[in-house]
Amino acid sequence: MKKLGIVEATMRHWQVVFLIAVLMAILGIYALFVMPRQEFPTFTIPQGLVIGAYPGATSQEVEAQLTSKVENYLFSYKEVNKKKTYSYSKNGLMIVFVELNMDDNVSDEFWSKLNHGLNNLKAQLPSGVVALYSDNDFGETSASLITLESNDKSYRELETYMDQLENRLRRIESVSKVRHYGLQKEQISVYVDKEKLTNYGINSATLMANLFSQGFTTTSGNVENELYDSPIHLSTTYGSEKDIAQQIVYYDPTGNVIRLKDIARIVREYPDPDNYITNNRNKCLLISTEMQEGHNIVQYGKDVNKVLKAFQQELPKDVTINRIADQPQVVGKSVSDFLLEMLYAIIAVILITMLLLPLRVSAVAATSIPITIFISLGIMYLGGMELNTVTLAGLIVTLGMVVDNSIVIVDSYMDKLDHGMYRWHAASQSASEFFKAIFSATLAISITFFPFLFTMKGMMHDFVKSFPWTVTITLGISLLVAMFMIPTLQYSLIKKGFGPKVEGRKNRLDKVQNLYEKWLNRSFRHPKTTIGCAVFALLLAVGLFFILPQRLMPSAERNQFAVEIYLPEGSSLNQTRQVSERMEGILQKDKRVKSVTAFIGTSSPRFHTAYAPNVPDKNYAQFIVNTVSEKATINMLDEYAPTYSNYFPNAYVR
Repeated sequence: MKKLGIVEATMRHWQVVFLIAVLMAILGIYALFVMPRQEFPTFTIPQGLVIGAYPGATSQEVEAQLTSKVENYLFSYKEVNKKKTYSYSKNGLMIVFVELNMDDNVSDEFWSKLNHGLNNLKAQLPSGVVALYSDNDFGETSASLITLESNDKSYRELETYMDQLENRLRRIESVSKVRHYGLQKEQISVYVDKEKLTNYGINSATLMANLFSQGFTTTSGNVENELYDSPIHLSTTYGSEKDIAQQIVYYDPTGNVIRLKDIARIVREYPDPDNYITNNRNKCLLISTEMQEGHNIVQYGKDVNKVLKAFQQELPKDVTINRIADQPQVVGKSVSDFLLEMLYAIIAVILITMLLLPLRVSAVAATSIPITIFISLGIMYLGGMELNTVTLAGLIVTLGMVVDNSIVIVDSYMDKLDHGMYRWHAASQSASEFFKAIFSATLAISITFFPFLFTMKGMMHDFVKSFPWTVTITLGISLLVAMFMIPTLQYSLIKKGFGPKVEGRKNRLDKVQNLYEKWLNRSFRHPKTTIGCAVFALLLAVGLFFILPQRLMPSAERNQFAVEIYLPEGSSLNQTRQVSERMEGILQKDKRVKSVTAFIGTSSPRFHTAYAPNVPDKNYAQFIVNTVSEKATINMLDEYAPTYSNYFPNAYVR
């Protein structure tokens, strides 16, 4: 009895093969909706900031008394890359941009050790240094920026609504961190009338000591017995500005009493801010939410939207909620674009092959695309991989390759039919004969991308490490589909070959073949010209490689962009506000702009940089501009960028 080959065995037991393929494809379709999704892969950025606050010091004093000492301390760590670590000093502020060596194991333990060392170092610095800390929280990215805005409500009222919303958002399983920005703390100010204070003969030091001593909540001993041990607390003396106004500041034996309201004006107010946030010039607070690793960001966005929609219905009409940055929407669009690209690829394969081959041949070849992609997604899901910019790029790159193996086998099958071979043997032998060639081509393409894993280190290694595996998995599945499914499909659906050749009549495939052979013969007759053209093409490619701009991944197209304004050092917040209002006015006049969120004196939590870390800076402002479309964003950047200097001659805009 003749032993069956593996291809022929799979054709005889096609039910098992197709059952496995269908189940894996269903798993892939399921994975498309539930597997973890992120805009970018999870990676560790070996960078951080060391920030020091030295109020009242000039930039020269900050550099001499704070920055230089901190740099010397940082350089004592072997993990710190001295060549790429730099600093800049401003009035009252120091920022050191720290980069770590790629070869070292970057971990939270290092930053914890550094923070402990900075606390000890602070004791050796001038007493005016009020803060010295490190910030390495670059890996976590704000998935959503949500504004809670109103021009009629006070910050205290907005804070109440914000606390309620944050509590609801924290209950979502996929939410990791919830932070808020832009809050202005209310205070009670006491404006003392110096003349009245002098007339009553009250000492200012005595007055302040009296007020402060009444404003503390503390313990007053405890009660101990055999049953329990309980502390005794004194209630807060001041509950409101009225309580402060009634505070007795002086009395004499004759019964004369002087209260604070007799010598001062007591007002509940907001102090002049160091920074604040507005959205379309409305007063607002900002909530930033982050997603836990390993979750589906699209589903995360739906959960957050559900909470926001329900909470909006409970708010007063003059309080609104808006999302100014929506990463789930960006990722969802990327996945939708990929599915659309896959549909285009299938249509393109069918149309192109129909120009040269019959419809059934085109259909059999095109079938391999969705089967391969969905099975690959299922395997990626089982392997713990996620959908992100890198894995989607790998899938898109291979869309044009996954059909190649199938076309080669189908073409061989058609040729064997034309030579009179029985369909069963033609189907099995077309796959068996080309296995070595197809396997070699698949292996060659796959291993092309694996040098990324050996030549790149640190952050870039973490960023691209899933790309070679995505390509390898997809091409490997393409090979298996071509070897074990296409033979059965072509045997069942394609009953005859191209047909006998009739003298004087050529089909379209013959015309292409004849044209190829014609130019091939010419290349052999002129070997020097052929080799010269190849060398020229190679040199041209090398030249273009160094001339053209280079990026690892293409720029993300969004209906959003950020604008930064830097005023000269020492500018007041009022000057920054005036320039910012002019910028807002220019942007809001453009019909392509949906909203403008202004961060005056600070930066947004999603778009802050080392040059504009999320710390107060009165001469800095940032805008997040949402437009009607990605195309509008590109057009606006091209139109406005050259004219910024005309609008703001005393500011640097980028």
